[in-house]
Amino acid sequence: MKRRHFFKVSALGSGSLLVSTFIPLACNSEEQETIYWDPNFFIRIDSNNLVTFICSKAELGQGTSTGLAMIMADELGADFDKIKVEFADGSKEKYGRLHLQDTGGSNGIRMVWNPLREAIAITREILIEAASKKLALPTASLYTSLGYVRSSENDQKIAFGDLITVASTLPAPLEVKLKDPEQFQYIGKPIPGKLTKNASKGTVPYSINIKLPNMVYATIERCPVWEGSLVSYDDSAARQIPGVIEIFEIEPIEEQDDDYKGGVRAGVAVVATNTWAAIKGKEALEIVWDLGPNAKYSSMDVHDGLTSYRDNNRTVAVNLKNAESLLNKSDQKLTVRYDSPRQAHTCMEPLNAVAYHYGYKVEVWAGTQSPSMTRERIAELTGLQETEIVVNNHPTGGGFGRKFTCDYIEEAVIVSEKVRKPVKLMWTREDTIKTSKYHPYSSDFWEASLDDKGYPIAIGYQGFTGGPSAFRPFPYGLPMAYRSRLRYINGWLVPRASWRSVMAHPWALGLESFMDELAHEAQIDPLEFRLNLLKKAEVVKQKRDPWVGADLYPAKLVGTLEEVADRSGWFTNSAEDVFQGCSSISYNTSYCSMVVHLKRGKNRLYLSKIFATIDCGTVINPSKVKSQVEGSIVWGLSALLTPSITVKNGQVEQSNFNDYPLLRISETPDIEVEIIQSDDVPTGSGEPGVPGVAPAVLNALFMATGKRVRKIPINLKAF
Repeated sequence: MKRRHFFKVSALGSGSLLVSTFIPLACNSEEQETIYWDPNFFIRIDSNNLVTFICSKAELGQGTSTGLAMIMADELGADFDKIKVEFADGSKEKYGRLHLQDTGGSNGIRMVWNPLREAIAITREILIEAASKKLALPTASLYTSLGYVRSSENDQKIAFGDLITVASTLPAPLEVKLKDPEQFQYIGKPIPGKLTKNASKGTVPYSINIKLPNMVYATIERCPVWEGSLVSYDDSAARQIPGVIEIFEIEPIEEQDDDYKGGVRAGVAVVATNTWAAIKGKEALEIVWDLGPNAKYSSMDVHDGLTSYRDNNRTVAVNLKNAESLLNKSDQKLTVRYDSPRQAHTCMEPLNAVAYHYGYKVEVWAGTQSPSMTRERIAELTGLQETEIVVNNHPTGGGFGRKFTCDYIEEAVIVSEKVRKPVKLMWTREDTIKTSKYHPYSSDFWEASLDDKGYPIAIGYQGFTGGPSAFRPFPYGLPMAYRSRLRYINGWLVPRASWRSVMAHPWALGLESFMDELAHEAQIDPLEFRLNLLKKAEVVKQKRDPWVGADLYPAKLVGTLEEVADRSGWFTNSAEDVFQGCSSISYNTSYCSMVVHLKRGKNRLYLSKIFATIDCGTVINPSKVKSQVEGSIVWGLSALLTPSITVKNGQVEQSNFNDYPLLRISETPDIEVEIIQSDDVPTGSGEPGVPGVAPAVLNALFMATGKRVRKIPINLKAF
């Protein structure tokens, strides 16, 4: 890597450079002062030889901080077991607006892989140069390992911490080389990491555990219908609750254009000396709401509205390989609709945030997927400069896209501005299900023209996914026409938020179910049918956007399909009570194929096993990749097999795990995950396992019953 590239990765798009910062801190007269060196925004080394990794990405339990620390340890030559991990505060000056800090789209490692390695490689070479000067040895004879610069000629070594005084005076080298994979000591190994160990001990510093001096606690009773308003409230009973301090109105804030900001509902805030008093005070409120126009509508109104809109809007937005003409050319067609319901996020750690609005500055402590964007939003909300906003990001007990949005943090800031104290805003489980943001309802319409043998000539699609530049392009190489995108119907009745795998979930439900239907029309084995198409398909050019990544390579899908077919015994299965279904999807730059085994037991069908194969480039930590794919599959099964979010008269009908249950251990099949070995850049593993679950199960269900199911969730006991 050349020196000019270091200036890019050190500034990270901000126009500034932090290098060789040298900070001596006196402790007291009896203790030796500790010196700190911050060569870039990812690392800090002190004179006690403590190496601290500053993780710019959010830790949601997916292991990103462990993986990035492993990368840093390998590139630097540090001792991974002795590395301290800290989480960076929100800062686009340091990390850019989104790409190197805000976390989503399974991009936690992929976005940082190159910038981190380049910045740390520069740091390594500066340390070697410093050691060369102190040991009077040529740099060519020196290397780094386990926190020391060592000599390859003798037993001499010197700790990183003993080099920082000299290192802080040295310039960045003109050119450095990244380590070769065979030099890696940690990358590729199943390392649990400190976060896992701390979780087992209950010592992870979640924001829900934050306590500040003079802190008060707040809850909000929100309007049960989206875009409703407050008419009046009686707080006399609530004020009788011991510990209740203050009660006041929360005015609604409309969602911004990107729907990641805003979206605060009309409500009434209760501030108390403890969480329990705030919750009980909220329950004692008597409120009159104006429920607004959304109170007229229910879930079926959205379903019917999408049908009507589809029938009256057939404009072709994208026409690949003359698909529209081919669709109109054949009299033999297959036309189907697939429906995917609303879903809540049900993070184990409910939404919460601590905020302190001083009047002239704001400080926030929260588990958020978007610390940089949150900081930007708080500046917009308060009228303060971003330099006056501090967002301390904490590990969070699940995010799944919900904690990318800022509404719950906005609420904490609003309440703190009112009381001028640090405030911990708490959402109850009922709040997170009844008055939250949701994965939206989706209807996807698919059609295909067929030749005289029932083989597809072209495909047409109309739904909510973008065109060929979207993050789920066309994996099978067939001519395809995109109709105009369906619009929001009645504002969706409830606001939306990204949900693990986002719109890839309904897209794959439609595409992979439809491919199965086309295979049976052509009387070809469904998995063989997919392989035939993929082996003819060309590389699909992606838009050059960091969130999407590299082009789509059909050969990688072929590799995952062939491997999962072999492991699952797809072509050799002869058991009469085992019914198979498959799927194969690309998500951003990762590829995942599945085979489901559905068995018939005593008068019932049940899932016995799911096989999954993923190609996600270089694997940093195989243990984390497997656990993420397993978790993704359980997530997808919950959306398929348990009740969904429904709306009646504008209000969400579900309220807690009693009527919105998650998949139980006893309901979960065996899951076997295989990883394709690759030297490509690491991509992502947190979401690619979600989209293929539902269609693979539905395809197996067809094999077992002969019935096509095109709407989820389902109840296996009904078949």
